[in-house]
Amino acid sequence: MTPRERVRAALSHAEPDRVPVDNNGLVSSIHEVAYENLLHHLGRTEDVVILDPVQRIVLASEEVMQTLGVDTRYLYPQAPATWQYRENPDGTWIDEFGTTFRRLGLYADPVRPVLRGKSLSEVKAYRFPDPVHPSRFKGVREKARSLYESTGYSLVAGPIFCLDYMRWVLRGLQDSVVDLYEEPQLAEHMLDALVEWMSAFGGALLQEIGEYIEFFWVGDDWGTQQCPFYSPEMFRRLFKPRVAKLIASLKRYTKAKCAYHCCGSVYWAIEDLIEAGVDILHPLQPNARDNGDSRKIKAEFGGRLSFHGGTNNQGLFHEGGVAIEIDTLERLLAFAPGGGYIFSSGHNVQANMSPENLLAFFRIAAEYGAYPIDRKRIEGRIAELRARG
Repeated sequence: MTPRERVRAALSHAEPDRVPVDNNGLVSSIHEVAYENLLHHLGRTEDVVILDPVQRIVLASEEVMQTLGVDTRYLYPQAPATWQYRENPDGTWIDEFGTTFRRLGLYADPVRPVLRGKSLSEVKAYRFPDPVHPSRFKGVREKARSLYESTGYSLVAGPIFCLDYMRWVLRGLQDSVVDLYEEPQLAEHMLDALVEWMSAFGGALLQEIGEYIEFFWVGDDWGTQQCPFYSPEMFRRLFKPRVAKLIASLKRYTKAKCAYHCCGSVYWAIEDLIEAGVDILHPLQPNARDNGDSRKIKAEFGGRLSFHGGTNNQGLFHEGGVAIEIDTLERLLAFAPGGGYIFSSGHNVQANMSPENLLAFFRIAAEYGAYPIDRKRIEGRIAELRARG
């Protein structure tokens, strides 16, 4: 199969020739430190392209993606001509919305949210940047068509269309949470404004590339490590209808599937996300509460949902020995049978993942991900690794 055929089959809940592999998305890429270590290990020299200055992840080169066996190629819009990334000597920069970020160690954080401390009237007076400025989408349709016609790769829309995360960026995390209880009108105004902005931005992008892609990304983190970030009742009343509205607005422009990124303990919300229009769920952190039984999740939701990632990069990717191989094999055994699974690093590969572990991780997918999944072989390998310790 071609990579595109492979992904299509998996997302149709059929078994392709092997499990498809993803990388280079905003939640499945590689931190610049880990990438530079990988390049050194491979003996390669290349310019490192930063995909996201907040997470400090890279846009892996074509050569590296081929080395890792990646089936997807991502399509990203441009920064608008009205704004340019400029990092100051102190590590700060201002995004196009007006929030100031600062590099803090391996990552960056919003340190001066543009709407922090503002009143409802001031928030209503705020003017968002133009979501459909033509410069954002210059050349993206031509690139999509060229990749679609000249390669067999599965194409994916790169941005993640977020609501609550952007509310944090604009308002600050503390104000965003307090607003829900003390300024509910302000919270709802911002959410509605963000639905409108993301629908316009995403819709304009999908009008350009929607016919060429297999899936696009929406997402927000609704779980902490141990519990819902907000109460399930609040999520269902305040957020779920807006998530559904955003997804429906984007699906107007494409037949592609909706992949949803949601960190933390999210088992409680899976049914809600399916009802909101989600087709693919990511990353299913297995060491977050209630997420660990991958076979149960696959059995319960696998007929209506595909899974992306599911691997334990939070807990194991930095370890040596056999732990990462055991975990990767267990996720393949749980999620891959019957299709409906895209293999990836769960979330982005972090700085402390060694090149040896990174290469082993993708090698395992190639070696054990062929269909039909050989359960006996995988179980035998897991038993062997556990005995070895």
